[in-house]
Amino acid sequence: MSLSDIEVAAAAAKAGAKAIHAGFGNPQQVELKGPVDLVTETDRATEAIVIEVLERERPQDGIRAEEGTERSGSRTWVVDPIDGTTNFVHAVPHCCSTLALLDEGEIIAGATANPFTDELFLAARGEGAWLESGGLRRKLSVSKNTEFVNGMFVTGFPYNREGAGYQRIASTWDKLSSISRATRRTGSAALDIAYVAAGRYDGYVVSGAKVWDIAAGILMVVEAGGCICDLTGDVWGIDSAGCIASNGMLHDSLLELVLEG
Repeated sequence: MSLSDIEVAAAAAKAGAKAIHAGFGNPQQVELKGPVDLVTETDRATEAIVIEVLERERPQDGIRAEEGTERSGSRTWVVDPIDGTTNFVHAVPHCCSTLALLDEGEIIAGATANPFTDELFLAARGEGAWLESGGLRRKLSVSKNTEFVNGMFVTGFPYNREGAGYQRIASTWDKLSSISRATRRTGSAALDIAYVAAGRYDGYVVSGAKVWDIAAGILMVVEAGGCICDLTGDVWGIDSAGCIASNGMLHDSLLELVLEG
């Protein structure tokens, strides 16, 4: 029996997470894609494993993966084999494998698997978002917090430290740190945004994230009852330079804070 799109996403993410776990803590050949943008042999090996699942289950679909795998198709899977490579390189157990399925620019399914917590985050367009862990599944729901002072927020900085995007996130970080309970910078965009969907964070602001980093999480947030926009307040698109994700109740205030610069 053929698998549904969300089942394919789950199988591929779990296969990626298994590969991450196998390579974790082992010596790595580290290369630079930019001054602080790293890639390892495990990134490439994990991508190959994820792509193998997609080629077996969805040979008709296209693929666009961070480490270079690309092919055309009627729909497109965007893949980040290891989101949080810098954490991985430094043996910090906070990274994941994530992917999402796009159909004419719309995200219709996605999955993010954390090998260190045995957590699989899932979402399907119009069907909801879930967390699977320890053999159990529960539906995701964003937080109900309405006050910044009671909130926990997370930010993601771009690799380019000289650009306006970096300065915008730095300013947002400072403001959130002064008015909220806590602000974090964890190094994994996919987990950050999934945690918003799970109600762990009240909001997330990132600049420089690629579609494969956050597409699965964007769908999770929407399906969990939250809000998404780009850094200007417009509708997020696959070419957007960043995004704001929130529980919805704090969204307008968070956007206003970001726009203040």
